[in-house]
Amino acid sequence: LRRESVCFIGAHFCSSFSNHVSRSASQYVPTSGSCRNRCFELVELEPPNCRCDNLCKTYNSCCSDFDQLCLRTEGGYECSKDRCGEARNEQHACHCSDDCLARGDCCTNYKTLCKGDSSWLQDACEEIKTPECPAGFVRPPLIMLSVDGFRASYVKRGNTVIPNIDKLRTCGTHAPYMRPVYPSKTFPNLYSLATGLYPESHGIVGNSMYDPVFDATFTLRSREKLNHRWWGGQPIWITALKQGVKAATFFWPMPYVYAMHSEQPDTYGHKMGPMSTELNNPLRVIDRIVGQLMDGLKQMKLHRCVNIILVGDHGMEEAHCDRTEFLSSYMTSVDDIILIPGSLGRIRSRYPNNPKSVIYLFIFQCKKADQHFKPYLKQHLPKRLHYANNRRIEEIHLLVERKWHVARKVPEGKRHCGFSGDHGYDNKINSMQTIFLGYGPTFKFKTKVPAFENIELYNVMCDLLGLKPAPNNGTHGSLNHLLRSPVYRPTMPEEVSRPTASGHVPAGTDDLGCSCDDKNKVEELNQRLRQAIDDSRNLPYGRPAVLFRTKYSILHHSDYISGYSEALSMPLWTSYTVSRQVEVSPLPEALSNCVRPDTRVPPAYSQSCSNYRADKQITYAFLYPPQLSSTIDKKYDAVLITNTVPMYPAFKRIWGFFQRALLKKYATERNGVNVLIGPIFDYNYDGVRDSAEKIKEYVSGTIPIPTHYFVVLTSCLDFTQAADSCSGPLNSAAFILPHRPSNDETCNSSEEESRWVEDLMKMHTARVRDVEILTGLDLYRRTTRSYAEILSLKTYMHTYESEI
Repeated sequence: LRRESVCFIGAHFCSSFSNHVSRSASQYVPTSGSCRNRCFELVELEPPNCRCDNLCKTYNSCCSDFDQLCLRTEGGYECSKDRCGEARNEQHACHCSDDCLARGDCCTNYKTLCKGDSSWLQDACEEIKTPECPAGFVRPPLIMLSVDGFRASYVKRGNTVIPNIDKLRTCGTHAPYMRPVYPSKTFPNLYSLATGLYPESHGIVGNSMYDPVFDATFTLRSREKLNHRWWGGQPIWITALKQGVKAATFFWPMPYVYAMHSEQPDTYGHKMGPMSTELNNPLRVIDRIVGQLMDGLKQMKLHRCVNIILVGDHGMEEAHCDRTEFLSSYMTSVDDIILIPGSLGRIRSRYPNNPKSVIYLFIFQCKKADQHFKPYLKQHLPKRLHYANNRRIEEIHLLVERKWHVARKVPEGKRHCGFSGDHGYDNKINSMQTIFLGYGPTFKFKTKVPAFENIELYNVMCDLLGLKPAPNNGTHGSLNHLLRSPVYRPTMPEEVSRPTASGHVPAGTDDLGCSCDDKNKVEELNQRLRQAIDDSRNLPYGRPAVLFRTKYSILHHSDYISGYSEALSMPLWTSYTVSRQVEVSPLPEALSNCVRPDTRVPPAYSQSCSNYRADKQITYAFLYPPQLSSTIDKKYDAVLITNTVPMYPAFKRIWGFFQRALLKKYATERNGVNVLIGPIFDYNYDGVRDSAEKIKEYVSGTIPIPTHYFVVLTSCLDFTQAADSCSGPLNSAAFILPHRPSNDETCNSSEEESRWVEDLMKMHTARVRDVEILTGLDLYRRTTRSYAEILSLKTYMHTYESEI
């Protein structure tokens, strides 16, 4: 370690400098040459010349003396009793000679074995309140270790298997798990860790992919993966170099840089399955590396100086080739498609000029009672996956059920399975979760933090190194609670558009085709709309701020409040609070088909009941459900045209069940909930709010049809406190529900809603931050909590998965 340095180590590749060779690489065998005076040269020589650069192990092209001269493997990497006090041998990578401490090149266990010191593992946990670094260090260095396929539940094997990792976890900061990005594969996740970007943003959307513009294919086995044109974003080592901090990368972005036990524990997980006790051996190997690192740091008096992050790239699930869905059983023309198979399926036509995306979707949709995958157009995938906005993502995507695989057709001849585990599945599945441990003077002592997504770590690494992050998908400051004294203090964004005052339109100017039976109450009901109302119950955490230029007004009611958009002729958001004792009462006959004009909104900025009657393919629904209001007058307030949104009849089944059944359930479970709901427009499926101009490109009618509806439920984390009087931490759950003309995503949607709606909502769970980005809103602006705490709340996502 050198001053101002950052070191990225793929621990599964750096366990020891062995002669392990990746059999997934090209099988080129070097024919001539030596590495003498060429070790780690920057020039990549083409065959038949042998190579000595740091990728030669990847391509099996190293000169025959690479290990001896460059890795210096002859003497091993630890002292033995026989080596203590040995004569110095310069061919060894580390030394056990009497002068090694003075020269700074001892093997990591020299003082433990040869001098009788205690190992780092034997020492008690100590709280490192300030860095204790040797002279010349500008800041504590950062070491990041990535462990391939380390399922979060492996930590439960405890200190008999992974004692060093267990100590790091106990003495430092840890999360119960860290969520990988989708797909939960190695390359997309390692590059997301390095850049803070989702795969659709950095471009590495899989371990293999086709780019239609390049007309080229990226695979782990090809040299194409070395071409910089595939790699978007700015990885942390480039950020460091650009800002004058020395970076030494031993893994990213390419695997097998030093080809050290790269298969562990991932390969054993694939081969034996994640529940196998045989995994204990590779886990012990990984743990031994961690122990060597910590002993070496202690020996160099750096163990109270260095910050260490230990992460995995993804988890591991049980899988077997006997559990494979073959697409040939769904279609006869299987040779017409190209499938990226396995734990997820990506499909494109073999004939680029005849994509047939919708036809393929129909072929695979709900065809079997025991179907183990679900087909999607990529723009219809759950928004939480952030897996649509890239040309390398095929139009048709198959989300595969855990433990299953998908393949094109049954292979010919006798086949050997050869695996019992896999990954790549939906990243919210519990078996896909991996680990996060942080240890060192900048991390908190003996602290457990909530789970988070791996895109958030890039900003933390930049903070640890004093760097300004490049643009990324993380939320800077959301992980401040990991750090003892965070250097970055996030601030609330400035509101761009403030609401205008709602006026009063004279009655009778235009009834919009809306009417209710009781004409005698119209003036009395309209008068209620002009009364002053305390909004604190319906907006307990403050009014959402609008972060884009638009014109909207606040519409107050006793039971709910809305931010009404003139441009959309519907609310941007509606907020209300449901108590634990809420009763859902059906509307009286007089109100069953009642929709009232709102005298506070000019007809030009209002929807029209006449249009709904004319268009049979679309209907309306209420954002605030009138069934929740306790009096007839309040129910009349809820049937205003300004409380309606356009909705497909099929989706209205989902919306209705949520309003009449699930809201009451959640309010009862959580001692009341605040509900924030509204429309989302993302026609170009880039994951960002569509501008008014962009919406016009896709909408032919006067009223735009939302692509999704969002729901944000907020309650007190302590359920003994009511949602609207919470003094402690908050709990939030968000959903981004796709608004489509049919419910074909759910194969049993012909059954009662109680049998499928809640499962569909859980599939479309999301972070509050996802909702904010898709709506241009900023939530939780009036609260006693710190803004960093609010950011942590916004970036948390309920997975609705049990612990493993």
